[in-house]
Amino acid sequence: MKSLILGVTLTLFSTFQVMACSCECTGDCSFSAISSNSEIVALVKVISYDDYLEGGKRPYSMTVEIIKKYKGTESRKTIKIWGDNGTECRPYISNFKLGEFYLVAPNQLGEYKLEGENSTDYDFFSCNTDYMKVDMDKQKAFGVFTKTRTEIGLKEFEEKVKK
Repeated sequence: MKSLILGVTLTLFSTFQVMACSCECTGDCSFSAISSNSEIVALVKVISYDDYLEGGKRPYSMTVEIIKKYKGTESRKTIKIWGDNGTECRPYISNFKLGEFYLVAPNQLGEYKLEGENSTDYDFFSCNTDYMKVDMDKQKAFGVFTKTRTEIGLKEFEEKVKK
């Protein structure tokens, strides 16, 4: 009986977790499409984890340095990006490594901020490809750039953004 109750409880819990962030990409959710409609697109470097969950074990937010801004009016040299707390449709900040570079097209929080967040902070949406890892030695970004392409050179990306 205990195993039945445990099984039902785990099933309900896992169902809740899926429902908390149950999304499907409708249309083109590649970085190319998302960045073309984004307010800000930049090459950034992760410089710190700032807020933590689970007693300081899991990073909840990060500060990134804007290395190069391709699009947008953001004037700050650094911005804060929030991740998932277990109930949001955001990627976990632990996916981003300190000192590494990313092409990003984040969403400014505005009125949709959670407790502790500022309206001028940013987040990503798990159902979109709104960031790509960058290898600075190769000068390439890797991820879902288009539905059929998983990498792009930074110079080529810059040319595409200018169009």
